Amino acid sequence: MPLVHSEKIEETSTLLLWKLIETESELHESLGSSYNLDDLETISHPQKRREWLASRILIKILVEQFGFLYEGTHKDEHGKAFLVNNASHISLTHTFDYVAAVINASAPVGIDMEKTDFKLQRTSGKFLSAPEFEQANNHLEVLCMYWCAKEAIYKLYGKKKISFKNSIYIKPFDKSQSIVKGILSDDDENLKVKSNIHVRWFEEYCLAISV
Repeated sequence: MPLVHSEKIEETSTLLLWKLIETESELHESLGSSYNLDDLETISHPQKRREWLASRILIKILVEQFGFLYEGTHKDEHGKAFLVNNASHISLTHTFDYVAAVINASAPVGIDMEKTDFKLQRTSGKFLSAPEFEQANNHLEVLCMYWCAKEAIYKLYGKKKISFKNSIYIKPFDKSQSIVKGILSDDDENLKVKSNIHVRWFEEYCLAISV
């Protein structure tokens, strides 16, 4: 997998982005069979299998860069991936063309990547509050930034049943910004999570990292 981008985010998190070009068999051979592949066996779609394998190869590289032994991943009760026998925090995202991973040794992180798609204009009312909807003004790139930013902070928090529209607020921003501010509210837990969300663009893909 060709490395597209590598970056330290706020000195605490490390990001890797790779272009996904390999076949499933090539990815399987690269990862090996000694890691928990039970999750893979539940995936039937060929492209989704490629994405799963590629994301695990990438997180394996990151873990080993930190000097740790990679022993695979599992998912918690909310579906969030975590490392086996390693307390570092990870987040993964994959698209048809790319796979990205981020690791932080001490604090939760979240990552999302999306391609600009006109469906965001059709569905924006479902994930944007009224002020956000007005600020976005149906601009496709801005909508994509909103979606990725909300998904990233949602994945950082790592719990289900959070409304993107009502419980995650992204402060007004300009589409040229590389950092936006997000607030996630969990009323059941009487908790607010504030996050810097770093935004990067790769062709028509938006990548957001919540730290």
